[in-house]
Amino acid sequence: MRIDLPRGIGSVVIAALLLIFGAVVLWETTTYFDFDSAIFPRTVASMIIALCLLYIVLWLMGLTRPSDPAEPGSWPRRIGLVLLMLAGAFVMPWAGFILSAIVTFGCLTLLAMYEPWTRMRIIVYPLVGIAVVLGFYLLFGELLRVPLPVGSLFEG
Repeated sequence: MRIDLPRGIGSVVIAALLLIFGAVVLWETTTYFDFDSAIFPRTVASMIIALCLLYIVLWLMGLTRPSDPAEPGSWPRRIGLVLLMLAGAFVMPWAGFILSAIVTFGCLTLLAMYEPWTRMRIIVYPLVGIAVVLGFYLLFGELLRVPLPVGSLFEG
């Protein structure tokens, strides 16, 4: 017996799970003693909830386009990307945010690259990676005052 599920139901399930995750984050932030500490997670959780609700409503109204079938891809690369991100996160307390993020970005770029390397890519990709990491550092560390790891390697 085969059950035919509506097209796009997987996206709706993911949206519903993210909606629940956002609600849990909002609920958890009610225990924060410092209101300033709760602003960022509440903002992100609220946006996740709003966008997931919007997607579900659009899907129910039949206004979403079905996506193209996924290409088979490379499972070793997918697993490697996850392992590299985890390694970068575990190294961050020791190496600091900037160093670990730049090295992780570079390793992810090397692993994920399907197209051949050209002179332009060799120059532009590292520059973009450094700009993105420094941009996140300035945004979160300086502007939003989120404490980012300095790294025990670099502490006095």
